[in-house]
Amino acid sequence: MRTFTLRQTILSLWPGSKISGPILLMMWVFALASNFTSYPLSPIATVLGWLFVVLELPRLRAKQRPLILILAAVGLLCSILAWSFGSTTTLLELLDEHLKLAMLLTAISFIGLAIQPESSSTQKGIKSYLSTFLGMHFFSSVANFSSIPVVGDQVMRKGRVDRLSQSILSRGFSLSVLWSPFLSITPLVLEQVPGAEVKNIYPYSIPLAATGILLTFLEARYRYKSRFNLYQGYPMKVSTLHLPIFLIASVLILTWLFPATSTVVMVSIVAVIIPLIIIALRHGTSTCGTQLHQHIFTKLSESRTEISLFLSAGLLAAGVKACIAVGLVSLPFTETNALVASITLITIIIIASLGINQLAVVAIFAGLLADITTTPTIMAVTYIYATALSMYTSVFSGTNMILRARYGCTSREILRNQLPFTLVMVPVGILVLYSMEWLGVQ
Repeated sequence: MRTFTLRQTILSLWPGSKISGPILLMMWVFALASNFTSYPLSPIATVLGWLFVVLELPRLRAKQRPLILILAAVGLLCSILAWSFGSTTTLLELLDEHLKLAMLLTAISFIGLAIQPESSSTQKGIKSYLSTFLGMHFFSSVANFSSIPVVGDQVMRKGRVDRLSQSILSRGFSLSVLWSPFLSITPLVLEQVPGAEVKNIYPYSIPLAATGILLTFLEARYRYKSRFNLYQGYPMKVSTLHLPIFLIASVLILTWLFPATSTVVMVSIVAVIIPLIIIALRHGTSTCGTQLHQHIFTKLSESRTEISLFLSAGLLAAGVKACIAVGLVSLPFTETNALVASITLITIIIIASLGINQLAVVAIFAGLLADITTTPTIMAVTYIYATALSMYTSVFSGTNMILRARYGCTSREILRNQLPFTLVMVPVGILVLYSMEWLGVQ
């Protein structure tokens, strides 16, 4: 108890809690501006991003800190090794490997300012299930992990969520990863896989998401028939989904109008500007300013885990790529195809199931295979699909950690509920990958 109290006292006095939010905002400003000017602003953003990580390191959870430190340490050791063999990669080039993703995560946190979920009239059975599931799916496409407690608290009964609700929460969120540009994996893939484009990924990732939704519905309908017929969930009003639809449509339209500008940059702009405009229209500029100030100084730093994870994983990926460039690491493949993609898919799911964050695993694989990726669309779909499956399969994923910590779900219960579904979805994904190769998709 004394140790806990001492730690809380130290954290309350730690200066990072007061300045890390503004530092992160300045990182976003400089990182975004570097895409539209020839001035060397990216190094400034990189330094600010890593300063934020250092300041927030003491406030990370005990289980999160070792992974982030290990990723960064191994990346630094790989970099030193590459330098000793003649690598010309600079330290700043290593540190800013995932700078755009840190910029993106900072921007996405602003979306929560404008989200106002509301339920429709109480229903039971198929209508309640479908409206809750689809509502959760579209809502989480912009609300990220915050969607799980928002919906989960409404479908909770006696402090727990049943198996039907577990599937709605975990799969509703995880399957939206397959298409939402506001969730981290799609921007990560677009930045890390040379030649990957949203317009080429969506024709395959969206059908995979639809397949997952359909199979989840059929499983609920026939595996849990008695519960399904009486299911009372949290049907969302259509108005709740206006913001996700508007945000995603805005990104797609802007990407079409300005194809030379990366999707990550577009999302980073839209995710900040549109929520602030909505708040100003709803409550006035004064209230908007107050909420903005509160968000910057109290809420913005809460993205510490994701940003620290991405920057440290980026350092590792950059260090490994530097070793590959000087010939220290050789890969068993010289090009990518459906077979390599299938092996990668299964490997990522297995590693993520052992407790390594799936986004970090994907970042590492994308970095390792970047120079030999001859089928960018196939590999991009592989990374996104592996992330989606890992998010609801691994008991260590952020999704299932919330189910365990907040709703009392056990690891055994989660595996019993999700593993059979994953064993069906993996062959479906592999079939899609080979179909893509057969169709000549690169």
